[in-house]
Amino acid sequence: MREIGLSNTILHISHTDIARDSRILKEMKAISSFASKSNMNVVGLGIMAEGSNAETVSLNDCEIISVRLKMRKLIKLFRPVRPILIFLELVFRFIWQARKYKPSVVHCHDTLVLPIGLLISIWSGAKLIYDAHELESNRNGQGRIGSRITKSIEIIAWPFVDLFISVSPSINSWYIEHFGEKENILILNAPELRPESENNRNSLGIRQKFGITNDETIFVYLGILAKGRGIEKALKVFSRPEIDAHLIFVGWGLHEELITQYGSKANNIHLHHPVAHHDVVPLVADCDFGLCMIEPISLSDYLCLPNKLFEYCFSGLPVLASDFPELSRVVKTHDLGIVCGDSEQDLASAVLELTSTTKKFEFNCLEELSWQSQGDLLVKSYQNFLK
Repeated sequence: MREIGLSNTILHISHTDIARDSRILKEMKAISSFASKSNMNVVGLGIMAEGSNAETVSLNDCEIISVRLKMRKLIKLFRPVRPILIFLELVFRFIWQARKYKPSVVHCHDTLVLPIGLLISIWSGAKLIYDAHELESNRNGQGRIGSRITKSIEIIAWPFVDLFISVSPSINSWYIEHFGEKENILILNAPELRPESENNRNSLGIRQKFGITNDETIFVYLGILAKGRGIEKALKVFSRPEIDAHLIFVGWGLHEELITQYGSKANNIHLHHPVAHHDVVPLVADCDFGLCMIEPISLSDYLCLPNKLFEYCFSGLPVLASDFPELSRVVKTHDLGIVCGDSEQDLASAVLELTSTTKKFEFNCLEELSWQSQGDLLVKSYQNFLK
């Protein structure tokens, strides 16, 4: 294990806008109280989202710096080499910012910034954390070349990683099997609940918004409205005359127009704009079932434990999930709902089963799935790091 640097900064780096990335924000918040007691600072370094003007903000006692990438404006002139130019600018700007802190820990979120974190770690003597938010080299929308580049980066950086963080037991096992033994922890992407949410479960009034009566059944889908999420299949199923239930999509993405088209023909299909992550639980608590159908188009999807699963269970909603290894294990272990096969008929049968059942699901031992538990585990790992 390498010696810790002289700085008192824990630096989180990401290719996303950290101020809008709920997982990173939750992790930074979890370690901020511990860091303050240890006279340390928590700093996030990410990319400024389009339309944002805030370069530096303070959230949860953490400083978040958002870098504006100028190469984004040169798309037409440099289209063939755009990704390379953007990455080189990202490397330069992140290292330029990091030099101000000489961090003790560099916490890298996803593979794209892992090479940058490695360079910062070698230069500053900082501990290196690799936080893979999914199985990075085999995920939805990734081409063969992108997959090979991602895996090569991971192979090169792996010997220098001091702690590996993953999002499901199967994904964690895959990394250890393919890259070698490594100090590792599992941090589930569970929702952070506001204390008042238990008292205001229906305050956002999703039934009133769509004119749905209390005796009508609602299935809700949370997340990005993109390919590979079972959206097309769900739209076809809920358009069937024998399905007597509403389906509400809460999110944004490529399929917004498709959902709107189906909703114009079927009065039981609705689209709701996305909400802040801390408002998800009180929004959907007035629904009846959560839809967590994923298509097996990548190994990362097949082994995933998406945050929507935990948002449903902490909203008290029984879940209808894909019969994949990790999803099935969690749903059955904690009695959160039912799982079903991948076909359209499997989904239709499962929807009919849930709408006709009187079974009460137990939601056993949710404490171990809660963000409080995940945050405590992360803090303990940091304490061991910085003893």
